[in-house]
Amino acid sequence: MIMRTKQIKYSIAALVASVTVTTSCSRFEEMNINRNAVQNTTATTFVQPTVFNYEYRMINRSFTLTSQLMQYTVGHQQNADKISNYRIQNSVAAGYWNDFYSVGGNAQAMLEQAKKDKNDAALAVASIIKVIAMSTLTDAYGDVPYFEALQGYTSGGTEFTPRYDSQKEIYRDMFRLLEEANTLLAQSKENFDASEDYMYKGDIKKWRKLGNSIYLRLLMRAALKDEVDVETESLFAVSKLNQIFSYPADYPVFESREDAADVPFNDAVAAQQTPFFSWRAGSWNSNMICERLMNEMYVLDSDENVILSDPRLNFYFDNKRVGAPTQVTYQELVPYVDIVAHYNRGLIQNRDHFSIMCFSEIWFIWAEAAHRKWISGTAKSYYDRAVAESVYEWNPDASESIVSSFLSNPLVSLDGLRDDAALERIMTQKWISTVLVGIEAWCDYRRTGYPEMPVKSLAGNDSVLPTRLLYPADEEFRNPVNYDEAVNGWLGGVNNMKTEVWWADHNQKRKKE
Repeated sequence: MIMRTKQIKYSIAALVASVTVTTSCSRFEEMNINRNAVQNTTATTFVQPTVFNYEYRMINRSFTLTSQLMQYTVGHQQNADKISNYRIQNSVAAGYWNDFYSVGGNAQAMLEQAKKDKNDAALAVASIIKVIAMSTLTDAYGDVPYFEALQGYTSGGTEFTPRYDSQKEIYRDMFRLLEEANTLLAQSKENFDASEDYMYKGDIKKWRKLGNSIYLRLLMRAALKDEVDVETESLFAVSKLNQIFSYPADYPVFESREDAADVPFNDAVAAQQTPFFSWRAGSWNSNMICERLMNEMYVLDSDENVILSDPRLNFYFDNKRVGAPTQVTYQELVPYVDIVAHYNRGLIQNRDHFSIMCFSEIWFIWAEAAHRKWISGTAKSYYDRAVAESVYEWNPDASESIVSSFLSNPLVSLDGLRDDAALERIMTQKWISTVLVGIEAWCDYRRTGYPEMPVKSLAGNDSVLPTRLLYPADEEFRNPVNYDEAVNGWLGGVNNMKTEVWWADHNQKRKKE
């Protein structure tokens, strides 16, 4: 059910226990007495629990859903119904839906409380968090309940069957919220209590940078639609993107790695542990590193000499350097069990932070924008900075010589590449950089077609990498009128995973082997 905000308003802990994440009931009872639980006093007390629970859910979904869809990993389960084979069960789609509507509900509750508090800074922060949560939903499903969603408690708990809104109009409103947030935070003078915000310690300047950086991310999603929309309906994403680039004082974005939206986790505090904290080796190793990713980061020549060794290898993976094929049977994966690489369990299982958005993403956006001639400067200069920052995000002690040598490798360098070849190189390195960063790689692929994702005969979904998640099955019964209107409208009569969302490029190729 979408509309649970009457419950959401007061306790994120209670709601989290009802959705599909890897944890236990006792963990969330503990959250009721610490800063990861909404204290229901002032608006700013919503910040820490809402941000933490967003990323807790997202990293869990990223580890399983995005990793397999985007050929970072291959699921090693005995049945063929796994995400890497493009067979996504309803429990996955429903869990994702419930996860992020609950976060959106808390953001809306914070927004309403900020109005009562007459706290413009909190209102702006709530708007930014709401956009993060709701963009996560619309980017996964397409048209979703938005304008009538999250309003259950403000309407006396009666609005539980909201209409589905077009993704384009959702984007238009999210842009409005981010514009207003930028204006409000520019006028705000005081930070809020650092204990209410483990990510930014209540620093409103950093929240302003995050809002505009998220704005930049979403503008890039929508920018290609400027070419096909009539002027009266356009969101003018390219011109706004250029404005943010050209006037950084008016629209400050991330300026360093310290500005990045890194959500802290703490393995010594039960309420701040990662969703994989208690995973045993068997569960961890059920996700094999895919050969598509490994073969992009570690390359041998015909004589078995190493010609590329990505500086992030030891941080992403364990000490093995073999990837598994995707879209194959369980039996075909058996020979890889003892030789295949996995995510670096020692580093990632209890990592001290995961990112909503990294600093390197800003530079990848500038690189693509420069390649498309939307901003001034050279794609190469922005690209080199993006790749370097991605390396430093995992290994801040990497030497300049290591980074320089990596960037000069012909398999990495942008030198001599033009047109689609240059775009593919930019997007491939961005794909590598966004491992375990939400659904960014999936969004970029649907938007640009890069990097190419080979599809094999065992793949489900008519051999199409899913373009969206299915609406949860219970929506057909809980919200039938609006559900039917959405399915029979933009989806053409079938709740499917092949219809492109609004901002996706319908003309991009999908490579098949």
